[in-house]
Amino acid sequence: MRKAVFIKNMFDDIAGNYDLLNDVLSVGTHRLWKKMVVKKAMQNSPRRVLDCATGTGDLAFMIEKEGCSDITAIDFSDEMIHFAKLRAQKGKSNATFLKADITNLPFDSKSFDSTTVSFGVRNVEDLEKGLQELSRVSKSVHILEFGQPKNKIVSFIYFNLLKLYVPVFGIISGRKDCYEYLIASSESFPSGETFMELMKKNSDHKHFTFEPIFNGIAYLYSSHGA
Repeated sequence: MRKAVFIKNMFDDIAGNYDLLNDVLSVGTHRLWKKMVVKKAMQNSPRRVLDCATGTGDLAFMIEKEGCSDITAIDFSDEMIHFAKLRAQKGKSNATFLKADITNLPFDSKSFDSTTVSFGVRNVEDLEKGLQELSRVSKSVHILEFGQPKNKIVSFIYFNLLKLYVPVFGIISGRKDCYEYLIASSESFPSGETFMELMKKNSDHKHFTFEPIFNGIAYLYSSHGA
């Protein structure tokens, strides 16, 4: 099965538990980390913002609360978009939620002032194409993604703890393979300087930064063209 098909089916199946899963993988701190992304994305008071791999809409709603009134959020999982729209209706959000793929964004070049991706880029089948598309449609890109702690001891403890208790959620949901994938992808995904080099290679932006969070359990990457 192609990675993209597996990922889509996986997120369709676990959409209802997605926010809980992020709590588990981030040791309960992903919302604080997302605030860091929002702060970066809103630095220059962007008029139009795109949130990719939006999941159930966390980042889109946070950006809206910071004063941006023109937000488009996309995900290629039907169920994720379904849950995001339900949350938008309940919270009276004006964000627009669309089904779309990061590797083929249906937007004009540089049509967004700022683009965000939170814990979704590691699931893109063609990562280089995805990075190219993100920089094509936006003047600045901000990516929050899991990585590997710099300290090998911390890394060993963190991933082995995840392997002990995260599969329990898979057994409960009936999709143990999904939860095993999410741990494995976090453990193997290129992070830090390695990912930064991939961004540079696949972007027309000129300025790039990254910073580790929680010793490298996650990283915040940013790029812009000016």
